[in-house]
Amino acid sequence: MKKELYLDARNLSSQEDFHDQISELFGLPHYYGRNLDDLWSCLTSYVDPKIRLIIQDYQRILHLFGPEAQAVRDIFENLEQVHPEMEVLLN
Repeated sequence: MKKELYLDARNLSSQEDFHDQISELFGLPHYYGRNLDDLWSCLTSYVDPKIRLIIQDYQRILHLFGPEAQAVRDIFENLEQVHPEMEVLLN
């Protein structure tokens, strides 16, 4: 059975809020660098892949990251390729 994780981006007002929520949601290590490179490393190395991640208002996250939006897309849209047992739903 997959553990279900839910991130509601409607409550985010900054990149810092995003990193706070992601860190708490996944229980990332204290040394998480709060940047997109570290996020990818943590999600592909330290997180149990038997999860269903549901992101509500995914477009809001992309908006918050502006010029880095493509890097955010790459992270969330490629997780299932690295971990086929992981399910990512972007709403």
